[in-house]
Amino acid sequence: MNATQNPALTIVKSVTETTYSTVGTVLHYSYLVTNSGNVTLSGPFTVTDNKSTDEACPATATLAPAANITCTATYTVTQADIDAGSVTNIASAHGSFGGNPVNSTTDTKTVNATQNPAHTTVKTETSTGPYAMGDTITYNIVATNTGNISLNGCDCDR
Repeated sequence: MNATQNPALTIVKSVTETTYSTVGTVLHYSYLVTNSGNVTLSGPFTVTDNKSTDEACPATATLAPAANITCTATYTVTQADIDAGSVTNIASAHGSFGGNPVNSTTDTKTVNATQNPAHTTVKTETSTGPYAMGDTITYNIVATNTGNISLNGCDCDR
């Protein structure tokens, strides 16, 4: 009687940071890749993540049933991520069995932004008095974005 061979991988993703609030913050991901099948899988083992570009797994020739490795990756937060309010990314693990690919299901993690919308407005008079009834008084108004999210509807960079 032939044995039933079930090659399978699982991935459990974790992230060190619980929130972010500035552009350039680096999010650090770990991926626990486990052989959840009943046969030994062949490497190299890799992880793909839709946000990071530096996924790295230890050089492992084989992974016995129930054995695991930990892979890592990072992602650098952009202004668009702060404006969106969160970073959600999806990862999956890959290996092979008998020359055929073995892919895990995906795991998703979301890290929420701490958004601080704020602005200042400075109004200064540009005309000089004394003024008579009916005179026009001219002002210069400067609005500055002092928060960490993009503001719409104003020219806040002047």
